[in-house]
Formats: sequence, C-alpha cells, structure tokens
Amino acid sequence: MERSLLAIGLISGTSADGIDAVVVRTDGVGTPELLAAQENPYPPEVRQEVLALYQPGPNEIDRMGRMDNRLGELFAKAALTVCQKAGLSPDQVDVIGSHGQTIRHRPPDFTLQIADPAIIAARTGIQTVADFRRADMARGGEGAPLVPLFHRAIFQAESEDLAILNLGGIANLTWLSQEATSLVAGDTGPANTLMDHLVCRIQGEEGSCHLYDDQGAGAAEGVVDQQALSWLLTHPYLARPFPKSTGREVFGDDYLDRFLSRFPHLINQDGLATLTRFTAETIAAACRTLASQTPYRLVVCGGGGKNRTLLQMIEEILPAVSVVSSHALGIDSDSLESQCFAWMAVRTLKGLPSSDPGATGASQEAILGGVHPVLPNGELD
Repeated sequence: MERSLLAIGLISGTSADGIDAVVVRTDGVGTPELLAAQENPYPPEVRQEVLALYQPGPNEIDRMGRMDNRLGELFAKAALTVCQKAGLSPDQVDVIGSHGQTIRHRPPDFTLQIADPAIIAARTGIQTVADFRRADMARGGEGAPLVPLFHRAIFQAESEDLAILNLGGIANLTWLSQEATSLVAGDTGPANTLMDHLVCRIQGEEGSCHLYDDQGAGAAEGVVDQQALSWLLTHPYLARPFPKSTGREVFGDDYLDRFLSRFPHLINQDGLATLTRFTAETIAAACRTLASQTPYRLVVCGGGGKNRTLLQMIEEILPAVSVVSSHALGIDSDSLESQCFAWMAVRTLKGLPSSDPGATGASQEAILGGVHPVLPNGELD
C-alpha cells in the first residue's frame, strides 16, 4: 500500500490554453515528490476548436470525435516530453493519470472530458488512467471539484486552519479545519474565465492562447461599475448551497454576452475591474460560508494567483484573513492540478478512493477513473 510509483499527470483546464504535465513519485497517500513539470501550449487552431465545442453547434459529434483523437496525440506527446525532461524513459514510469480536456460539465446530467486515453497509452506504452469524474456522478455527486481530497493530503501537516483557493478558469475552495474530521469544498464561481474572455473581446484576438490580464494590470487601471457588479452578484448559482460545481457553460461566452449587452460601455478596463471584483466578492462570500471562523490562512494556487489586483481585492474584502501563495508552503502552485491526477492514478491502481462527498455531494466516496492497460514492453509508435 505504501510503495511509491512514478506517475505522469496531465490536464488542460477550462481556459483551454494547453496541457500541464508533471512527473511525480508518489504513494497516492502523502505529498508527491515533483520530478519535472512542463507547460505545453495548444496550437491556436486547436484551442479555437476546443472552445467551439463548449457550446452546441453543427456537426459537434464529428468535431468532438476528431478533437478527441487530436488531443489524445497531443497529451501523449506532452507525457513523453515531460518524461524526457525528468531524465526517465517511458518504461520506467508506472502510470499516467490524464484528466483530459473538459468540454461540457452539466451536473447532474453528465460531464464530458476528451483526449482519448487509449491513444495516450498506445503512443507512450504506459498504462493510463482517465475519465475521473463519472464514477462520482454515478453516486449522485457533481463530479467536481476533485482536487480538494488532494488539498487535504498535501496541506494536512499544517498546524492551523486553512482555506485552499484554486484559481483556474473556475475558482474552487477547500476548507481544512484542525477540528473538523470531514472535508467541505466546492466551486465558488468564475476565477479567470470571464476576465480572459473580456480581454479577448477588447483585443479582438479570440484565437490566441495567451490572452489574459497579466498580473491584473488592466483591472488595476479600471474603476468598478457598482451597478454592473450588483447585477453580476444576483446570479442564481451563487445562492446554491455547497457542495456545488460549475463551468464555462454557466460562466463563459454566453454569460459575458449577456453582461455586455446590458452594460455595453464596459468593453474596457472598467469592465476588467468589475469582473475581477465579481470574482473576489464570490470567493469572499464562499469563504464566509465555508470558513466560519477566523483567523485562518487563505492559500492560493493556480494561474489566477498571479493576478495581483484580484488578490488585493480579496484581502480588502477579508481583512482578517492572511492570504498567501502555496509556494510559501513549499507547494508548486502552477502544477498542483496535474500533480493531483498523477496522485489519483496511483490511488486507482491501489484501489483507493479519490473522491470525497464533502466536495462533490456524492452519496459515498469512489475509486475514480478507468484503466487503459498496455502489454509489457509494448512497442511505441
């Protein structure tokens, strides 16, 4: 049970800008040892196709099938590249954990991730665990967020109450109390997704993989529109109880269209400031709900942790809370999610559950992911 394995973790988040890949050594219980990490940007045309699949459209099943294969090839290439970066050959790696690319997340009905794991296994010669969300949904859960159990594993040694905030396209919060035995978590609402979309609208470059408000500089130059902020804060998702999850289907292009049709004057820095404040307010509201007492530390990880304006707004709204980066606790923020799915893949091989009802609302925990095996010494393409 305690034997450590070499595992590769792969994920592309809701921003769909590329593949995060890591190699770790882990027993699937404690904190992994990070051996190598690498970001692999999507080609612009791939990102455009992925973003188009987030909403219904013509020939979407055919387009999804082709993109499933294309991403399988790209994920396999990312795995082999990070393996080489770690100084390992593929036959030294025990397993790949691939989250894939979410293109729809609509609980309680379904969730869908693509990047064919059979292709990943065939191209790398490494058994691959994928499709992590559906086993939780089969037990009545939201299938997300899945990272909170990993949060508990890597932060449980801390001797104080912590709230772990992951800022990807969507923000999720995990409350870790020294007194509580159960985990409480959920998606708070948007993190980067609405801000990224607005930057694309302002610059008119929807196909670029690297359009975002760098360090929140654009939002820092703008002024929050209080009327628009009040409208944003009436979104019905925010009133739902935890645990809960959401995605770009709720906080994506369509929602931004509604926002801009109502406030057309905000296609500018004021709009960025308003959306950044919206994210900060929803995170603070979730902190007040889940983390009922102070003081505690709010540990920030994910790409949104580089947005200084967002972090300053959170500190302003929650003055009694100490906001720190996960780097301050020795945890690499950028690769945390990809490490999580490498860790989960090892848990799957060991027959250990990787979901938590306190994070997803499922009736029970579950062993997540399906295993795509390979023959010993399988020949690589």
